[in-house]
Amino acid sequence: MTSKTPVTPKRKFGLITTIAMIVGIVIGSGIFFKTPLIIKETNGNVLMGILSFVVAAFGIIFGGLTIAQYSSNDDKIGGLVSYCEMSWGKTMGFLAGWFQSVVYYPAIIAVIAWVAANYTFGLFGLDNLLTTGTFNPGVWFLAIGYLIFYYIVNTFQTKKAGHFQDFAMYAKILALLVLSIAGLIIGNPTQVIASSPSYTTSMNGFLNAVIAVAFATDGWMIAPSIAHEIKDPKKNLTKALIFAPLVIIAIYLLYFIGVCAFVGPDALLAGVDPISTISNALFGPWGIKIVLLFIVISVLGTLNGLILGYIRTPYALAVRGELPFSEKIAKINTKSDTPINASIFAFMFSILYLLFHFLTLDGSAVYNFNLLDGLAVDDLPIVMNYLFLCFMYFGVLLRPDKVKASSFWGRYVFPILAILGSFIILYGGVSRPKFNIYMGATLVIILIGLLIRRKKSA
Repeated sequence: MTSKTPVTPKRKFGLITTIAMIVGIVIGSGIFFKTPLIIKETNGNVLMGILSFVVAAFGIIFGGLTIAQYSSNDDKIGGLVSYCEMSWGKTMGFLAGWFQSVVYYPAIIAVIAWVAANYTFGLFGLDNLLTTGTFNPGVWFLAIGYLIFYYIVNTFQTKKAGHFQDFAMYAKILALLVLSIAGLIIGNPTQVIASSPSYTTSMNGFLNAVIAVAFATDGWMIAPSIAHEIKDPKKNLTKALIFAPLVIIAIYLLYFIGVCAFVGPDALLAGVDPISTISNALFGPWGIKIVLLFIVISVLGTLNGLILGYIRTPYALAVRGELPFSEKIAKINTKSDTPINASIFAFMFSILYLLFHFLTLDGSAVYNFNLLDGLAVDDLPIVMNYLFLCFMYFGVLLRPDKVKASSFWGRYVFPILAILGSFIILYGGVSRPKFNIYMGATLVIILIGLLIRRKKSA
């Protein structure tokens, strides 16, 4: 049964689930294939690779600390939408929510579903682009199946979705810790430091390494979208935004150092796969299967958390009366305690971006459809999202009448460092191929949003 008027969902998520959502979204497949890239960009200098993690941590750690200034003041429906409203007004809040609803979330979700499908095929020894380098149309059908399944779970079984998020978090942390500790114990930790002085890292290479880490840590800002469903959000969400980024960076650093200690920078530069090397040493011939299983769980945890957050974004705009058919999108199903129409909205856009992703990959390489060739469906939305995050960071810094900071550090130090971290990511995005095309398309989408926005908002 669906209620006739918008109803706020019950507060059903605790601190652990909120932390699990952030950790579960961020720790996906990125760190597994970014580690060799970081070593390559730093030319084998492990210490510079470690420094790239420290610098990139500004974007996630201080970003979380800055957003926590908002969450300690506000627990309204919308998360980042509400925070943009708080500092810069309703129009900026709408633009942030519109961009996330029709560009950022569906693009990232589509790509993550595709990644999960590829690793699943790899687990069962089937051809796929990520583990065997072979195009396989079956991957796309499995990606659609994953989208259908996780949208159903997050629409009708939100508590089970939350439980899976907890489980996925523990599974992926366990996998990373096992690989990390094994690398440190079995490997040679001294080569992490000893080998570094013999390698020279260019400034451009170091910045590229920082960008690689930054993209591997994306997704931490999604948790505020469920602020209105978190128990005591001013306390629990604030704690999660502070604690989760620290956990993520610590685990990532431990993994990076462990892999470098076990495999060695020379082998990584030569193209040796660290995952298969360590897994075979630990578990024998079945090692890569075991690790791939944990990677699949890890990526599906990311997909689950993204969908959990995405559904609430168009709902937040609809509650404010800013979308066409807002009354229908904002309706809460009293049985499932979720906005089913908002879920349908989100699912349709996710499928649309999965089609775009297909056209940029298989469409170009296999079917000679080159119109979208080279347009990064996943990376570029992340870059654009940091523009809106910067607006919120500046809001804490420049709008003391709107945002009450917890301290001098919260008012000035945290947002300044978060802005610096964001600028590094923006720099990397601007230098990517066809960014100007993506920027133009995004501006057109934002203009469309302004044109269709309901004049009277709630």
